[in-house]
Amino acid sequence: MEWEIFEIEGVSKCAKIERGKIKVLEEWREKKVGVRAIDNGKVGFVTANHFTEDLIEKAKKIAKISEEKMERLPEGEFVKVEGIYDKRVENVTSDKIKEFVESMVNSALNYNVNPSNGIIELSVETIRLKNSFGADLEHKSTYCQAYLECVCDGSSGFEIDESRGLVDFEFVGKRSAELAVESRNPEKIEGIYNLVLSPIAVHQLLEFTLYPAISLENVLKGRSPLTEVGKNYLGKLSVVDDGTLPNGLCTAPFDDEGVGVKEKVIFDEGMLKSHITDFRHSLIAKVEPTGNGFRGDDLYPATAPTNVILEFDEVEKELVGIYVHSLIGAHTSNPVSGDFSLETMNAFLDGKPVRAMIYGNVYDLLKKITAFGKDVRQIENTVTPSIEFESIKFV
Repeated sequence: MEWEIFEIEGVSKCAKIERGKIKVLEEWREKKVGVRAIDNGKVGFVTANHFTEDLIEKAKKIAKISEEKMERLPEGEFVKVEGIYDKRVENVTSDKIKEFVESMVNSALNYNVNPSNGIIELSVETIRLKNSFGADLEHKSTYCQAYLECVCDGSSGFEIDESRGLVDFEFVGKRSAELAVESRNPEKIEGIYNLVLSPIAVHQLLEFTLYPAISLENVLKGRSPLTEVGKNYLGKLSVVDDGTLPNGLCTAPFDDEGVGVKEKVIFDEGMLKSHITDFRHSLIAKVEPTGNGFRGDDLYPATAPTNVILEFDEVEKELVGIYVHSLIGAHTSNPVSGDFSLETMNAFLDGKPVRAMIYGNVYDLLKKITAFGKDVRQIENTVTPSIEFESIKFV
């Protein structure tokens, strides 16, 4: 029998904002443990708040009746990475968080808006992993997020900033207020225009279309159209998944199964070069693991991207078209086909607010990229500037 013990321990401090005031200021600690056992090639899994020796036996009993199969566990690898821990985040006090809130809200109030809701959250996370194949790994990281939504005369706008260190709180307040003010009374438009998606909108689109499709598990199960390595799917767009990116929000020295992270070219000028995978499906497909096995709230490993970096040869100072700050309905996109139906939010044409719907397929859309901007940001796991697309139908 083989076994694995995964432990995650975190401390979070959070201020929730309503109508420009702190509604809740709280701190909490959380610890979770997930234990996997492999018995005769079958996998058992249990979770708890603390590790006890009997958890391995419980996982072993579950393995006897499990239908999930796995040959072995990773031996473990630690890759040196930079910029994932900032002691300022760990040492921040409640009084300092109040200052952050004041800075963000006051930046918005200068525009005579209602800062309707927002959040500032700072967290410190420690991950430990041991298994019977010799893995004994640990790393510590920090995270800071600020989000604010403002309302003005029936219009709203939001902004978000995330970092391993401290974020720009004034930027979040100012930008969310500007969007709320500038988006008042949008005109409904139809026709063919160039489209410019902000980094936020790019992430919203790709999170529910492209990212599920690059998972080897989904390819093996017939849930992805990306089946032919060497085929051009994205025109001239290159996509890299890099778990070693300095200061990256999804950077770590190893994934949540103990596999060392690395840089992987997924698409090279549109051509599919590889997929991402957790350890179990790499064994099934007989390919090298990619370091993309991560755990959600249930602590069971699943395939997920690290830092997804978008690259394109053409870069312009100013992109031209209908600028869209964010999209509504991205979660309803079809990850199997790539089809989407989206409503624009905080959209502008020649500086004037507009609204419209966009229908299409993500693979067709990505082949219409004409240029990248220079405003590169990381939004969750996406690293991208604003992107211009040619001749998109708005309805």
